[in-house]
Amino acid sequence: MPRSAGPYGRVIASAADVVRLARMHLDGGVAADGTRVLAPATVAAMRRREVDVPDKWTVSADGWGLGWSLYDWSGVPGFGHDGASIGQYAYLRVVPQAGAAVALLTNGGGARLLYAALFRELLDELAGVTMPDAFAPPAQPPVVDMTPLVGTYRREGVVITVSGSGSGSEGDGAPRLVYEFVDGMKDFSPPLEMDLTPLSDTVFAASGAGPSFSEDWMPVVFSTLADGTGCCYIGMRAAPKTA
Repeated sequence: MPRSAGPYGRVIASAADVVRLARMHLDGGVAADGTRVLAPATVAAMRRREVDVPDKWTVSADGWGLGWSLYDWSGVPGFGHDGASIGQYAYLRVVPQAGAAVALLTNGGGARLLYAALFRELLDELAGVTMPDAFAPPAQPPVVDMTPLVGTYRREGVVITVSGSGSGSEGDGAPRLVYEFVDGMKDFSPPLEMDLTPLSDTVFAASGAGPSFSEDWMPVVFSTLADGTGCCYIGMRAAPKTA
């Protein structure tokens, strides 16, 4: 990762390091050796909900603080963060009322499947937390008019092309999505071609993304910014509509 991608592209840490970071937050900003790293007000601000996000499924977050993603597991609050780069995936979940933190760092493979299996078991055992079921479309998907969503969406290094004029029993075109790396990222991976199954007018389940992106289905969420710009959210990243 180039230095300009920091800090996420430059942090080198073990799973134990990540858990020590979580412990510092659980201890109000004080490190294990007694050094104050963050002010108590800063720790509290990071865990106070600042914004909701259209995509509540990719990291199962209910909202965001100043840096932390925030969770509500059937009334049990938690915080954490996920991360990914080329072939690397990281997960952290913290349950303050139980004093529990679980971190997982992986290199390649079915990272999302491993995360789901381990964290469901460990958070239940350590904190009595029941994680939500895996994201998936209903047995009978709704009929959705894809016309407003069809087009090209672009963010740095990625072009997303959405096609198909309808879905469900009355649809006249199967919704599809092509996720393509471009520019400086063009050699990272071949294009991903995925079928889309609707959960609603703006939320879709994509198949074929691979086990590192999701358990069985990858969330694809469409939303509109305050200025009227349409966006496609994949992997918690927003790609504005360009055509």
